[in-house]
Amino acid sequence: MDQMTEVSTRFFLASLSLPVHRLMARTAVECASQVATILSYDEKATFGIKLAVDEAFCNAVDHFSGPVNEEERVHLEFYVEDDSLVVSIRERGIPFDHSTAERYTPDCLENMNKPGLGTLLMHQAMDSVELFVHGRKGKEVRMTKRISYGSLPADLLDVKTVKRGAKRVTVKDPVVRLATKEDLPEICRLAWRCYGFTQEAFIYDLKALEEKFASGELRPVVSFDPVSGNMIGHGAFKFHDPAVKVPELGLAFLDPAYRSSMLSLKMARRLFKTAEAEGDKGVFDCSVTTHTFSQKGMQEMGSRPCCLMLGIAASGMQAKELATSKQEKGSVVNHYYAIDHSPRTIFTPPRHQEMIGNIYQWLEIPREFGAPRTELPSGESSISVFPLPDELNVAFIIIHTIGEATVNEAIEGLQQCRRDRRDAVYAFLPLGDSSSPYLVEQLEKTGFFFAGIMPHIHDGDDRIIMQYVDVPLDTDAIRVYGDMSRELFAYILKEQKRVQSRG
Repeated sequence: MDQMTEVSTRFFLASLSLPVHRLMARTAVECASQVATILSYDEKATFGIKLAVDEAFCNAVDHFSGPVNEEERVHLEFYVEDDSLVVSIRERGIPFDHSTAERYTPDCLENMNKPGLGTLLMHQAMDSVELFVHGRKGKEVRMTKRISYGSLPADLLDVKTVKRGAKRVTVKDPVVRLATKEDLPEICRLAWRCYGFTQEAFIYDLKALEEKFASGELRPVVSFDPVSGNMIGHGAFKFHDPAVKVPELGLAFLDPAYRSSMLSLKMARRLFKTAEAEGDKGVFDCSVTTHTFSQKGMQEMGSRPCCLMLGIAASGMQAKELATSKQEKGSVVNHYYAIDHSPRTIFTPPRHQEMIGNIYQWLEIPREFGAPRTELPSGESSISVFPLPDELNVAFIIIHTIGEATVNEAIEGLQQCRRDRRDAVYAFLPLGDSSSPYLVEQLEKTGFFFAGIMPHIHDGDDRIIMQYVDVPLDTDAIRVYGDMSRELFAYILKEQKRVQSRG
């Protein structure tokens, strides 16, 4: 019995329902890319699948009948059937017959402007392209691409979880331990079961996951049901800069078929214990402000709020499915758990010194305030501007070394981000540099306002974080937990209002 006949006739992978607009083709193609990665297609085949989905989706939009209202959608499904990946694209557009459509033929340059090139590319990229007309329900383009033997991950096939809708299994004493290399395939499967394809891309790519694990960029913890042996939970430290021992706590997901009281905190405690043993300087996390449960959990662990980034959370991505939504951009409270309590001297703007001093007191990190410079130093400037993943649509500006050109370089970085239509930009300035207070003042003239601080985070130095938010936000919808977070949030809103009033 071969691999494909061992599975059910139809093995579902993903579905999307997208607005009837060419702009959404990118979302469809990204999902196709994730599916191709899961099924281990090579680079050429993956490109072909993405191209075919792009062409089919755009055809569905272009051939839609009449005006498009809010209720209309283009529906996509990705599933394995027999020995092939099947991509189905359905919509209620004008039916047409592929066999009678004008064909593109690459025999002369005159044909370059004729229709049909997209259809030809679809046929060349896929093993089959079929059109089905479903009457009043519209039409469907169904494309298939053969899967190589052994490419369907075995960990996706060996699912032993409880069916959705059934009573959840309670696990009173889960086994919690650091993950090993042998656990990585199961981590891929658990992420897919919990969140579809909405987690970070590398978590579904076993090779990439193994590389990050081997390099120390990822330190995962896993939990198991001792009765069934199933993996039911995952969390991890992500080291954004391996040279700086300040990991981010994240990638937490729990199997929805199980319940286990305080499991997320139990896994986090195991990671924190390891961080202390490994000599890490501290741990930070990003807790969304749509609810306070995660914020409360982090503060109960001993973490303290140090920064609040407005507009950084992704919109349009929801857990357990890839789908668009009308929710606006969200915000994040950053907490920090200090392990290194060594004293240092920092340089802060006088305006923000009291708030920054309060944050360091919460963190129990001793800091002395030095006398700031009132101008930029001569010498070389070094900054980096880089965007975060597409779904966030924001960017960071990291100031490595402050020099005479730093203000102009930072302003140019902001202008480029605005040209790229970034929702928000966050500038990280070194608090160990006596010129940082002056730079903060110059950035505030451009519309940046205070976001908070982060110890040890870049180049081993503490950072003051400034933010520039270029999208409307409903700040009344932001929820923060505890007096410390409320004090920080109120201060940030006051500073935003002050800076904006100057413009």
